[in-house]
Amino acid sequence: MDAVELITVKELEPFNFRWPNGIEWFEGGWSFDARIAGTRFSGRHGIGTREVYGRERVHTVTWIGGEVQVEGVEADDYPSSQALISRLRRPGRALAHTWDQVPAGYEGLEIVEHRREIEAPYSPQCLAVKIGEGDCPSWVLHAWLRSQLPRMAAVSRLPGLKAPELPPAPSLDAKAVAQALLAHGANLAAQLKNGDVTFTRDPAANALIRDDPFAFLLAVISDMGIRAERAWALPYLLRKRLGHLSPAEVAANPEAVRAAVQQEPKLHRFVNIVPAWLVEAAQIVLSRYDGDAAKLWSDIPTAIELRRRLEAFPGIGQKKAAMAAEILARDLGIPLRDMSGGDVAYDVHVRRVFLRTGLAGRDDVNHMVAVARALNPDRPGALDLPAWDIGRRWCRPVNPDCPTCPLNRVCPRLIDKASSVRGV
Repeated sequence: MDAVELITVKELEPFNFRWPNGIEWFEGGWSFDARIAGTRFSGRHGIGTREVYGRERVHTVTWIGGEVQVEGVEADDYPSSQALISRLRRPGRALAHTWDQVPAGYEGLEIVEHRREIEAPYSPQCLAVKIGEGDCPSWVLHAWLRSQLPRMAAVSRLPGLKAPELPPAPSLDAKAVAQALLAHGANLAAQLKNGDVTFTRDPAANALIRDDPFAFLLAVISDMGIRAERAWALPYLLRKRLGHLSPAEVAANPEAVRAAVQQEPKLHRFVNIVPAWLVEAAQIVLSRYDGDAAKLWSDIPTAIELRRRLEAFPGIGQKKAAMAAEILARDLGIPLRDMSGGDVAYDVHVRRVFLRTGLAGRDDVNHMVAVARALNPDRPGALDLPAWDIGRRWCRPVNPDCPTCPLNRVCPRLIDKASSVRGV
């Protein structure tokens, strides 16, 4: 197969596309002219979000000559991989289920099991191609190969999936597991220090989160039911639509806030409850903190005190409060007097890792918090980020990648212990 030659690539402004059953909004993308195997063609690639496989996910569509060829859907590990998956089809357009059904031309792309990458209701048992969100040449190649299906034959020369052989699982040593988690957390922290902390892909939105405590608070409240990047961009987009992000103005104009969130493209999937929470948060900031959200932490509280203050806001429970306290101290440099009260968040990925490593004996928030406090009493919350990251990238709900996991040498691999863990 000849390489993809991109002749021109141009960014697209936001646009709509009419499907037979409705209109989809795309936040942007690119148009392209390309040449493959001597054939020149044009198309476009749109990037947006839509509800699919049980929650809001990044969704892409690639057209060639005005015809839809392929769609991409955010993989479960998107926060770390920035990758989407797209179902593979064989000649005749049926889904490819086995390696001998993979069409020619895909040898240079990453082939994965769809259900392993998206563990959700209706995720099909088939093969898919996994492509980075910004990998224009691969999306163009994938779309072109799909357009060529009527003239292509199946091949069997791609390597089959083979489960890697694992050494015997080590016996449970909770201290060794905790030390491995902390070491992974230190590696993550070192990576973050190499540049500014990014909450979204928009530098202006990131700057607002860092510089405006009220924006930070609204982002924490909004971080539910949508991808984190979208939630953390919400305060910046809300300010653009309102013309301000003043607690006093937000509290005084609830209908304007609701209209701003509901305006297309919607800022959040929960267009009624989230605006109400944002308004109530502004009212609390006015009544308890003199209109200054920075007073939540400006007196250098303990981590426990900060979490309790945060939990007084609508939409913030144990999980979000623990996460926010760690982000403030670890990433934004906010001084807290005592981090021994900084806890792990009762997050689905943290829960899965704690259960499979044997750190936790049962799926219970108080139990897991107590375990973290016992293992790392000076800063229990330091176990949160590495456990979350491992849960997202290696310790997946289905087919966990144990061989390459940072905990492989110490984890007893109690996979079935997390079989009942559900959530996002």
